[in-house]
Amino acid sequence: MNTTPASYLLFGSTKPWLPPPWTTTDDRIRGGASQSYLSALPDKCALFHGHLDTSTLGGAGFASQFSPPQVDKDDKDDDQDERSWDLSVYDGIEVEVGKGDGKVYTLILKDEAAAGKREDGREKAGVSWEVDFQAGEDGEGGGEGEGEGEGEGEGEGGEKESGDGVTKVWVRWEDFKATFRGKEKKDAGELKKGEVRRVGLMMRSYFGKQEGDFGVVLRSICARKTTAGD
Repeated sequence: MNTTPASYLLFGSTKPWLPPPWTTTDDRIRGGASQSYLSALPDKCALFHGHLDTSTLGGAGFASQFSPPQVDKDDKDDDQDERSWDLSVYDGIEVEVGKGDGKVYTLILKDEAAAGKREDGREKAGVSWEVDFQAGEDGEGGGEGEGEGEGEGEGEGGEKESGDGVTKVWVRWEDFKATFRGKEKKDAGELKKGEVRRVGLMMRSYFGKQEGDFGVVLRSICARKTTAGD
C-alpha cells in the first residue's frame, strides 16, 4: 500500500513562512536600487513586495527573496552542508496565490548547496531552476512573461482559479528551466528533485516592461502529485 501523501507542504498554514527570515538578493548587489521583502501576514499567508527600479541600471532590474537554508537547528557549524527536501515522489510544485497586481513573477528552486561566499560577503552564483507565473489582481490568473535580460524567465506555470479568490499555479518539474546568472544553462542536466534546498521568488523588469511597486499575497507553496484536473 502506498502511504505517500498526495502533497507535501513547504510553506504556509502549518509551516510558517517566518522565522527565520528569508535572504534578500536585489539588484543593489550590482549597483541598482530595487528592494524586496517577504512579510508574514496574520492569516498565515505571506506578502512578497517591494519596489523595482529600472532607471539606475538602464532598464534592467530585479528583486528577490530566498528561503533560508534547510539546516539542523542545533548544528552551529557554519561550514556544514545544507539539508534538503526530498520531493522526488511528487510531480511538481503548486503555489496558492491570493491578491496580486497583474505582474509576472518568477518561482525559483535551488538544488545545490551554497557555492561559498565571495570576498565581499555575497554568496557565489549557482544554478537556479526557474518558472514564471502571473499574479492576477484579486486572485485572478493570467499569462506568462517574455523572458529576457535580468533572467530569461524561460518556463511558465499553469494557473486555475479555485473560486475563493485564490489562484493555484501548478508547475510540473519539466517546466522549470535551468539558469546561471540570469541566462539559460542548457547543460545543467535535470533538476535534482530529491535535493531541493531553497525556494525563491523574484520580480524582474524584463528590460523596462515592469517597474515600480509590486506585491503578491502567497497562501502556500507545496509539492504534490498530479491530479485528474491537471
